[in-house]
Amino acid sequence: GTPRKHARTTHARTRGKGTSLTLVGSTMSTTRAMQKSVLPCARPAAFEARHRGASRLGPPSGAALASSRRPLRGPGGLLAVQGSEGRGSRRPAAHPRVHAADLSSAPASLDSLPFKSIISVEGEVHPEEAEGVASSVFGIFDQAQQLQFVGFSKHLKNSLRTMLGRQTELCYFYKHVDFPDIDQEAMMQVRDAWFEENHGMPIGNTAAKRQGWQQPLSAGGISEKGKQVAARQLLETIQKKLDQRGLREEMVPNEEDLAKGVVEFLPCRELTEEEKEQKAEQRRKILEATKTCATVVDGRTEEFTLFFENIYESNGGAMVDCVVTKDDVATNHRIIIGEDYLKALNLSAEAVTERTVAFLLAKKVDRKTEGLLMSNQFPINYFALSTVEQHFDDFSLAFEEKALPGEDKFWRFNRIHDYGWSADDRFKQQQQQQGQQEREANPV
Repeated sequence: GTPRKHARTTHARTRGKGTSLTLVGSTMSTTRAMQKSVLPCARPAAFEARHRGASRLGPPSGAALASSRRPLRGPGGLLAVQGSEGRGSRRPAAHPRVHAADLSSAPASLDSLPFKSIISVEGEVHPEEAEGVASSVFGIFDQAQQLQFVGFSKHLKNSLRTMLGRQTELCYFYKHVDFPDIDQEAMMQVRDAWFEENHGMPIGNTAAKRQGWQQPLSAGGISEKGKQVAARQLLETIQKKLDQRGLREEMVPNEEDLAKGVVEFLPCRELTEEEKEQKAEQRRKILEATKTCATVVDGRTEEFTLFFENIYESNGGAMVDCVVTKDDVATNHRIIIGEDYLKALNLSAEAVTERTVAFLLAKKVDRKTEGLLMSNQFPINYFALSTVEQHFDDFSLAFEEKALPGEDKFWRFNRIHDYGWSADDRFKQQQQQQGQQEREANPV
């Protein structure tokens, strides 16, 4: 693509393959606004994959790229790859250090790497990068875990943030391998191997779609004022989607880009050691209050995470504020649990909440309700346990068929006769059916 202001472009061409690699970067402006760091808050996003182990990549073989061509850091730490696309068209360990001696002889395959959520359980873009990482190759996957884009990075967190801002609906999971230095040939080897494993390049790397991943989003518009208005509207839409995904990390837009009618987010600022310690403590507390649970939907076991934001206990029972994350979508809920339920079930408020949420998910109850509710809608974002019991006759199955205290207390109104227009319509149908039967029995 066209290099941006204050940017240089270097080209290196592999021998015999005709593959052009363009590494785009820009110098750091002293006047550029820096992102304000925000500690993670209440709403977590999709749980991290539970596989552990840092990725490793072996040393390359074959023709080497010119080592004198030094790539520069691009927007968000992304190294943009252009030209011919090659031959083919859950948690990591705690900060292991990357050494050249640790590298194996073959590129890591996509299948051998664990899926990791771009938005972590703490609601942040927080890749657990190993110490000593100078560059990475990463693959972006959509909600169905289909590969969408493969890119190069000098700062994985900022690259993931950039991708999330540009392609919010396609960025759910990622896989990556790390390098102790910027080895361009080895990175190209990994990318080509992933393309081949994917039976072709992912759609985001094709010429038709590449710009949407490698360039800021253009909001459209004709006049200068129209472009600015469209950019603000697009920014609001993106931020709303990220909020619904459970992102609690601040995403600061580039005001200079907004004035030009495009949307791009600034890289995160580097934290001080004290701030890193505070964030680590916040993450630890959030993880302690987060539980991975399971429910059965249409005969298939599905996982969800439950984050207990607050639990208010009193003599009358408990009020639980929690965040449910399933299919990488986070929703807030307040559940009122009466003391009679806690005593009858002999369970903690956390256990009652978990079973209740699992039951509602199994019933496919819509997790986000707004405005006035219809009579057939369950108020899942704010409800009492007795409300669940009144709506669902089989709610006791969630507690191993224990007797619930509300069974003898509720007035249950069940319609046994139709009336009004419904009754009139049914009467007309019965009359028509009776007339048809008489005509068939007594043909003319």
